[in-house]
Amino acid sequence: MKMLNRSLEKFFILLFVAIAVMMIPVNALHVSAAGFDASFLSSGHSGTDVIDDSDRQAAYNYLIQYKNNIINVNNPSQDIRDRLETVWNAANTAIANDSQMTAAGLISYVGETISNFDAVIGDQINVSNTEDFLFINNNSLVTTATYGQYTYLTLSLINVGKVDVTDVVLTPQESTDINKWPFEITTASNVLIIPKIKASSDIGLAHTYAQEATWIFLVSNNAKTGTYPLTFNVQYYRNGKFSSTEITTYINIIGAPGAGELTPSEANKDDKVSTPRIIVTGFRTDPEVVYAGDTFNLTISVQNTSASTAVSNIQFDLKAASEGNNNETTYEAFLPTSGSATIFVPSITPGATANISIEMTARSDLMQKPYVITLNASYEDSDRNPYTMSSNISIPVKQEARIDTGEYEILPDAIDVGNQTNIMFPVYNKGKTTLYNVQVDFIGDSVEGGSTYLGKLEPGATGNVDAMVTGIAPTMDDGIIIARVSYEDEAGNVSYIEKEITLFVMEPYYPEDDFGYDDGFYTDDEFGDGEEQGGGIFWKPIIITVVVLAAVGIIVWRVVAKKRKEKKLLESFDDDDFE
Repeated sequence: MKMLNRSLEKFFILLFVAIAVMMIPVNALHVSAAGFDASFLSSGHSGTDVIDDSDRQAAYNYLIQYKNNIINVNNPSQDIRDRLETVWNAANTAIANDSQMTAAGLISYVGETISNFDAVIGDQINVSNTEDFLFINNNSLVTTATYGQYTYLTLSLINVGKVDVTDVVLTPQESTDINKWPFEITTASNVLIIPKIKASSDIGLAHTYAQEATWIFLVSNNAKTGTYPLTFNVQYYRNGKFSSTEITTYINIIGAPGAGELTPSEANKDDKVSTPRIIVTGFRTDPEVVYAGDTFNLTISVQNTSASTAVSNIQFDLKAASEGNNNETTYEAFLPTSGSATIFVPSITPGATANISIEMTARSDLMQKPYVITLNASYEDSDRNPYTMSSNISIPVKQEARIDTGEYEILPDAIDVGNQTNIMFPVYNKGKTTLYNVQVDFIGDSVEGGSTYLGKLEPGATGNVDAMVTGIAPTMDDGIIIARVSYEDEAGNVSYIEKEITLFVMEPYYPEDDFGYDDGFYTDDEFGDGEEQGGGIFWKPIIITVVVLAAVGIIVWRVVAKKRKEKKLLESFDDDDFE
């Protein structure tokens, strides 16, 4: 009875959950899909149901139609068209390879893809500043800190744009001017990274997706009492495009007795007039895409933001991000080919921009992701006052796809037309990047069939091909057929490798006996046409009959002859010969 009650209890709980999920409106199942119709999904689904191929096809059709409508209405440039295609390829790959995607997940992903489409076309129509979508959470309180003590400073960033912001690099604008930077400079770099800030179409959801970065600063004993504006350099990627901006927050400082009060003019005075500041305005790599193991040329553009003061004796030092788990295995992601990562620039005039270049090599064992390079600089103004600056750039590193196959096994290695053979071999992903939509097709004039879909192969994974191919024509060459292994990268670009396999296909052989029989039947060639063969359709049976009768006659004749001889021999003896 207790077991029955427990079973009923579990049944009603599951029934309640199922009804609750099924009652969720379709438009409530997605997060980023702003204003799109989710009716493409098959009816009868609940949010937790795993989608099938018909749902995938419906999603593909919906996204293709949406993309084509955007192109037809806006007639975008070729660059925008290519970016739209990149978004579509990424969505196609993700939907095809996620075998556990639920109905809710598919709706959410389609909505996110539509947002990405809108963001790409929006770049052509309305070019906006970062501040239009990325800013500090307005729920953040201003921190109060006391001189001589450590304090936490947190930036909470939200993204109200339609596209995710990724690889966000935050660097505080430190200064030796106590009126601009009330903290002790204790580290060479205070860079922090936020991997991703999700997009959102409404402010409430944006707050939910807020991402925080926290620093620990030591308040200077010389800091004045007052409210300090603190500016942070922000570098990020949006739609695969590098951008940068500045974000400002505030902190209340309780200064030491006698340090004085910070006046508004001191806190907000223009650095471009009083302090010559060097900032990074951009960078580029040659080649544009950096692969692990490649040597590339890095060019960084820096600007003297002062409108009146030149800077001189500028020493730039580049330091790549360190990888590894401990001191024994730690290494820099990028190494200068010359052995030195220091660049000297004699001077930069007020407001001018200079380019600094260095040749570097990316380690061959780097994972596919962005890596930070910190640029530190020390310089002087016209009065020989020393200054320092620190900034960061983020360089995405790609990994070459490395795919290989093992030895093949084929049973049997020769077949007749119409018969099948089994071909087996492994496919290895030897690279450090995921391969998508891996498929094997067999190409040859003598065979057909055998296509095998392996799907997604993670780095280091193995896929096994076990295919049956059918012989359709006799082999007319050296018996080589091709196994073509095709795959896609993260952007949907298709590549392939080919493997040679030896297989002979032959015409079927039917052996005939000396009398023209084939499996007990006369062949057409032996019978032929009666008129053309002179009525020969009956001649072989007649000859066979004659031969048989002749043999029987010979045997009978020999028996009769033997009997007559024995009788004659007996008659030649008389009875006296036996007495």
